[in-house]
Amino acid sequence: MRLNEGKIGMQESTSIAAVAITACSVFLLDSEKAYSRGDATFISLPVSIAVSLAMFMLMWCAMRRTGARNLIELFDMCVGKAIGTVLSVVAALIFILYAYRLMARFCILIHGRVFAAAEYESVALWIAVPVAYAAIKGLECLSRLAKIFGVLIGALVLISLIIMISAYDVSRLAPFPGDLGKLGMDTVSRSADSVAAFLGLICVAGALQGGRNVKKSALIGSGVAITFVFMIQFALGATFTYTDLSQMAMPIYLMKMVVMRESYLFRLDQMNLFFYMIAALITAAFYVYCAALIITRRTSGQDIRPAVVGVSAFILAALRVDHRFEAGIIQQSIDFLYDYAFVAGAPFILAAIAGLIRFGRKGRAYEADK
Repeated sequence: MRLNEGKIGMQESTSIAAVAITACSVFLLDSEKAYSRGDATFISLPVSIAVSLAMFMLMWCAMRRTGARNLIELFDMCVGKAIGTVLSVVAALIFILYAYRLMARFCILIHGRVFAAAEYESVALWIAVPVAYAAIKGLECLSRLAKIFGVLIGALVLISLIIMISAYDVSRLAPFPGDLGKLGMDTVSRSADSVAAFLGLICVAGALQGGRNVKKSALIGSGVAITFVFMIQFALGATFTYTDLSQMAMPIYLMKMVVMRESYLFRLDQMNLFFYMIAALITAAFYVYCAALIITRRTSGQDIRPAVVGVSAFILAALRVDHRFEAGIIQQSIDFLYDYAFVAGAPFILAAIAGLIRFGRKGRAYEADK
C-alpha cells in the first residue's frame, strides 16, 4: 500500500497542528464581517479554537473507548458503516473546502500584489502543483516541512510584532467588546477554522504512534496557535481601527507595508507574504492529503496518488472557473459553505456521543497504547 503515512513524532505532529490552526484562523478571516461592529477578534478567535478543541477531546475519548485507529474507523464503530460513510464524505468535503479557501486567498494576493502582469491561471497552477506534490509525498514530508518552516515563520511573526510596537495604540481597539451577540456568533462560527486541523490529526492518528500522542499534539498545537492568533489579532487591533480593518483583505500582510512605509524595512511585506504563503500551502497540502486518504480508504484503494491528483485537479478547476465567471458563483457558494461550516461539527459530536454510549464505560483501549 502507498498511503504514505509513515511515522511521525510529537514535534512534527504538534507543528502541523499549530501551523494549520493558525493559518486558517488568521489568513481566512473575512475582514468585512469580522470587523463590521468593532474588533474583538483577539478574543473570539482564540476562544473559537478552544471550542473546537473541546469537540476534538470528545472525539478522542470516543476513539479511546471504541479502540478506533483513525477517523474512518471511529465513524464506523460509533454509528455504523452506512452513516459512517456519510460522515467521512462530510469530513473530506471540509478538508477540500479549507484547502480551496487557502489556495484561493493566496492566488488572489500573489496575483494582485506581486505578479499582476501574469495570467491568473499561471499563478493558480504555480500554487496548486506544489500543494499536490507535497500531498503525494505524504504525511512525513508535510509534518517535517511544518516543523522547519513553522519555527521560521513563528520567529518572523514575533520579530515583526516587536519591531512595530511603536505603532500600537490600545485606544484603537474601541469599541470593545462591541456587539456581544455578534461576538458569540463569531466565536461559534469560526470554530470551524480549527476543526479541520483536529479532524486531520484523528485521520492520521495511526502515524502518530499512540492515542496519547494524538491528544498531546492537539493540546500543545492548539496552545501555540491560540497564543499566536491572540498576539496577531491584538497587534492588528492596536495598529488599525476596526473601520480600516474591515476594508483589508488580509490585514497581517498590509500591516507592515503601511506601518513601515517610511523605514528601511519598506517592501519587506512582500517577502513576508511568501512566508505566509508557505504556511498556507503546507496546510492546504495537509488537507488535500487527508481528503485523499479518506477517499482511498473508503474505496479500499492501495495508492493515495490518484486521489491526491483528483482532489488537486478539482480544486484547480474550481479556481479557474471562479476567476472566469464574473458573478463569482463558485466563490459565493464557497463563502456560504465557509460561513456555515461550523454546522458540520454537530454530526461529529453526536457520533462521538453515540460511540461513548454504545461501548459503555469500559470500552476498548486504543490499540497503539497497549
